[in-house]
Order: sequence, then C-alpha cells, then structure tokens
Amino acid sequence: MKEIFVPKTVKDFGGPVAPVVIAGGFAFVSGHIAMDPVTGEIIHGTIEEETRYAINNLKMVVEEMGATLDDVVKIDLFMADMDEFDRMNVVYEEFFGNECPPARVGVSAKLWGGMKIEIGATVKLPD
Repeated sequence: MKEIFVPKTVKDFGGPVAPVVIAGGFAFVSGHIAMDPVTGEIIHGTIEEETRYAINNLKMVVEEMGATLDDVVKIDLFMADMDEFDRMNVVYEEFFGNECPPARVGVSAKLWGGMKIEIGATVKLPD
C-alpha cells in the first residue's frame, strides 16, 4: 500500500507526478531543482547555487515528513554538465557529509528549463 504526501513547504505543480510517495516505511521524493519554494520561480545560477537551492528544497520536504537529511538513504542526481560534478560535490558534501552519505546515482541529462541539476531521494522515515 502506498500513500501520496503533498508537502506544504514547496510549490506543488500537480500533474501526473506525486511529489512524494510513502510505502514500506520509506518516502520516495520526486526531483527537486533550483526553485523558489514559494513562487515556483526557477533560479538560474552557478552549479553551486543551483545545488544549494535543490538540496535546501529537498531538505524542507524531508523535514516536513519528520525526518532529516541523515535519514536519506539514496540520492538520484541528474546534471546537465558532468564537467561541473566536482563543484557540485563540494556543496553536496556540506549537506550529506562524508562519514555516512547516502548511496547515489549520478546521470548526465538534458534538463528542462535550462536547469543545471535535479535531485530526488529515498528517505527512511522514523518509526
């Protein structure tokens, strides 16, 4: 059995995509981008700026579910330009550390709207 969770902390665009699906004690969080969480305006900036926005948006959703970034067990990372990977990774490490970071998939992809990064996550929810 699964349930849909619609966060109040970030703008929901609707459509045939659930922002979060909860099943089996895990939350499967759809991709987050560099976006103003209130207005939905896409923020175009450096890879560092866009990464910080995307992870902060993800963090707000995770915390709204009663979890923390320490509860993130897997990240799905999509980047428009893998040549920017090292610069993105510096910001990523600020949020997830190096001691026990989540598993991660990194893929190069053409992202809509000229975005540089999109980040989805799997989160183990607290009991």
